[in-house]
Amino acid sequence: MNTINRRRFLAAGGALGVVTLAGCLGDDPADEPEEEAPEPDDESDDDDEPDDDEPTEDLPDPTDTETALIEPTTLHEWQEAGLVNKDDPGESHRVVILRIDDWYPDDSAIQSYEDGHVPGAAPWYVDELHTEREEGLGVAAPMVANGEMVDEALNRAGVCPRTTIVVSGTKPIRVARGYWTLRYWGFPRERVKILNGGYHAYGEEYDLETGQFDPLDVPQTTFSVEANEELNNDLRVGIGQMIQRVDNVIEGESDDVILENRQDGEGDEASAPGTMISNATWDNPLAVHEGDHHFDTFEAEGAYFKAPGELQAHYDDLGVSPDDTVLTYCGSGYRAAVSFFVLDGILEYDDVMLYDGSWGQWEQYAGDDVPETWRVDEHGRTDGDLEAGDLEITVDEIPDLDTPEANQLEAADMDYMAGGEVDEDDGADGADDFACSVGRPAPTP
Repeated sequence: MNTINRRRFLAAGGALGVVTLAGCLGDDPADEPEEEAPEPDDESDDDDEPDDDEPTEDLPDPTDTETALIEPTTLHEWQEAGLVNKDDPGESHRVVILRIDDWYPDDSAIQSYEDGHVPGAAPWYVDELHTEREEGLGVAAPMVANGEMVDEALNRAGVCPRTTIVVSGTKPIRVARGYWTLRYWGFPRERVKILNGGYHAYGEEYDLETGQFDPLDVPQTTFSVEANEELNNDLRVGIGQMIQRVDNVIEGESDDVILENRQDGEGDEASAPGTMISNATWDNPLAVHEGDHHFDTFEAEGAYFKAPGELQAHYDDLGVSPDDTVLTYCGSGYRAAVSFFVLDGILEYDDVMLYDGSWGQWEQYAGDDVPETWRVDEHGRTDGDLEAGDLEITVDEIPDLDTPEANQLEAADMDYMAGGEVDEDDGADGADDFACSVGRPAPTP
């Protein structure tokens, strides 16, 4: 793979780039002087001639990519075409870039962004990707971000319903978690992309920007995920659902494939953990990347995904096929998001789910204090020894796992999605998008 072995930075005060304003892509015919109509030409047909004033015909379509993984050259093409941070909220060829750092919104995250980022990128902080939420018999963390948290991040970046979102960052587990979060909150696969290699790869070929994030440089929106058609809750599994699915596999009533993405050790020393969910297959989360890296090295070097053929071969070796129902989990739902992205975004499997609470939640449901229906250290639900957890039960016993009351988190998220009246016409034919307008904040005096 040929790359330019250097990184070029812009000056620290550089602007985030010129934003193409709505209406600037073509001239208004009313401003043109009237001309005498030409005589008809029998040798030509005006209906067959292309309309030079039609701009969208020549614009790249950001939804039309081979997979959800894009290369720096593709993103740069979109930037050169003026698609990034366009002011027109109804433009379907509109792109925003979200930068996820492996830090919380403190001095380290701010400094990391200032040191170099893809031009036009807005920050999305790690603590905005998860929160503590009630599910099952108690509170668990880290769980999927709620609607208000996601809306805040998306409005900061200037997202609208027909915007394509490119996620970049320092580590694949954070970026993949961002991808899954957006997919869960209703964004279709073609509207969410991951930049292969992150800003490291981009900086090898093009100029990175330096300096602070300035809201004045990015259109601000009033978008809400309510505008998406529905919550993609079929991409997420809660604790009650996970127990049921494990039971069904044990009883031979299901062929669900459960992928364990935790690991003991790193690189060549990586191995499966000693205790896992019953019937899980260990999937080394590093196996989908080029090279043999420790996760911590990705922050400095970037993480590049293998080619689709190599990725499918990896899952072939694990006995996973595109027709399978696949559930991924890890310790916290982050490393498992990498497998989810590969299967959903690159290989485009149709039935992939992430167990959000993952092992951190699962192991809490062990011990005599947990109602029998929910215990994971009984009924063959866990392979290996599992000590009693320290779950603080805050919910009255829910005897039936197969009930909405057992998945309070998704019930709350569905309520959030239904919180506004969405117009039947969501703007697909050029009308204004629901709950989305674009403006720029007034500068601070």
